[in-house]
Amino acid sequence: MKKFLLLMLFTCLGIGMQAQGLNTKYVQMKKVYNFQEEFNEYRVNSFLKHKLEEAGYTVFYDDQELPQDAKADPCKVLKCNVERGKSMTATKLTVTLVNCKNEQIFTANGESRLKKRSKSHVDALKNALEYSVLNKK
Repeated sequence: MKKFLLLMLFTCLGIGMQAQGLNTKYVQMKKVYNFQEEFNEYRVNSFLKHKLEEAGYTVFYDDQELPQDAKADPCKVLKCNVERGKSMTATKLTVTLVNCKNEQIFTANGESRLKKRSKSHVDALKNALEYSVLNKK
């Protein structure tokens, strides 16, 4: 009985996540986030784009033109934001996906204690997305 109830709980959670907007097709990323000085600094952009495409999304940077169906219905596009938290000893990143109603439908936090910035940012993203429900079904 307990197994059945757990199965029903996870099924309801999965349906709820799809209803909140994770069934969209496109993701738009910033070319340079607040903590970066240039495009793909610390390899954040390329790694995140790879992970989103691996999950089944079509990814565009904010300076690229969107396809016609995305222009016709802006709610088919999620906006991807990455913010760096304040910490002296660790790199903390928060990845959020925001829908057309400006609602956060996905949030993942990751932390890395690696010393090199070029490696710590990618490691923090890996930690944030490792156990997430980002993958489309």
